[in-house]
Amino acid sequence: VKSNFEKYSALVVGTPTWNTGSDTERSGTGWDEIYYSSMQELNIQGKKVAVFGLGDQVSYAENYADAAGELHDVFETLGGQMCGYTSQDGYEHEASKSVRGDKFCGLLCDMVNQEELTEERVKNWVA
Repeated sequence: VKSNFEKYSALVVGTPTWNTGSDTERSGTGWDEIYYSSMQELNIQGKKVAVFGLGDQVSYAENYADAAGELHDVFETLGGQMCGYTSQDGYEHEASKSVRGDKFCGLLCDMVNQEELTEERVKNWVA
């Protein structure tokens, strides 16, 4: 894990949310297995890190894309220079652990309810 992450000058990392309502390990993916173990050895101080997340903001309105928030927090704790925050405008969620201040901690996409907005959101995010 260490050599894979440290060889890049910047990182774009993403995750879905499956374990809704959980306090930790919300992605239901391999991320959950390394967040609090092998990732803790990373030296990414000052490295730019952008996060994206996937979720269903209607069926899971109270915890939309929560796992992206955990992914963000893990990389920020490791010294990553977090970037890529986006507006919550146009989303229909009620709550999300991916909100930092008044913005999402990265790009959040809902391919179930707002698929038609994804391409433009991605283009704006990377611009």
